[in-house]
Amino acid sequence: MESNVVIIPVDAHLLTLTISTPEIVMRPVRVGRETRMQRERIQRTREIQTQRSAASLTLSFMEVNKIFGAADIEFRLRNTTPDSVEAPKGSEALDDEGFLMLAAGFPMNNAVSLLLVRRFAGSEGGASKEKLGVCAVGDGSPDTALAHEFGHLLGLEHQGDIRDLMNRGLSAPGTPLTKSEIKGARASWLFQRFGGRPPEGSR
Repeated sequence: MESNVVIIPVDAHLLTLTISTPEIVMRPVRVGRETRMQRERIQRTREIQTQRSAASLTLSFMEVNKIFGAADIEFRLRNTTPDSVEAPKGSEALDDEGFLMLAAGFPMNNAVSLLLVRRFAGSEGGASKEKLGVCAVGDGSPDTALAHEFGHLLGLEHQGDIRDLMNRGLSAPGTPLTKSEIKGARASWLFQRFGGRPPEGSR
C-alpha cells in the first residue's frame, strides 16, 4: 500500500515580517563651542517573527496527512528555512492581498512552498495560489486550515457545507475529504506532478 502513496514535498519558509517606519529625532550637534539640537530622520524597524518550528510543523503535517491519506496523498516536510521579508503594506498581519504580494517571491521549486507568518487575517486562516504552488498560514491557524490550503493547491474549490474541509470558513478538526474531493485531488496537476496516476475516466 505504501508504494501507492504519492509523496508531495513541502519547503516551509519561517517568515519574519519587517516593518520600517520613519521617525524624527533630535540629536545634539557641536557647532563651534556650542551644542545645538538638530532634527534627524531615521528608520525604526520592528520584526514580526513566526513562532512555528520544524518540530511543530511535523506534528501539524501528521494531522494533515490523516485527512489526505484517504486520497493516498502524503505531504512531507522537506526543508524549513528562516526568511526575512518586508511586511506587505506595513501590516503585522498578512492578508489575502499581502499574500499575493509575497507569493511571487516564493514559487514552488520541486516542492510546494509553505509560508508561515505570525498572524494571518481572514476567516480561513490562510491563503493559496495554485498556479505558483504556494500557500500560507498563520501561527494561530489550526491544522485544518493548513489542510484546506493544501486542498486548494490540489485544485479543490470552496464548498458550502460547514462539515466540509473546503468550507469557506474554518472546519472542525479531522474533517474528512468527500468522495468527490478525493477524486478531484487525484486528478490534480500537483498529484500527477509527483507521480500520481489520475482516476479512471479523467483526462
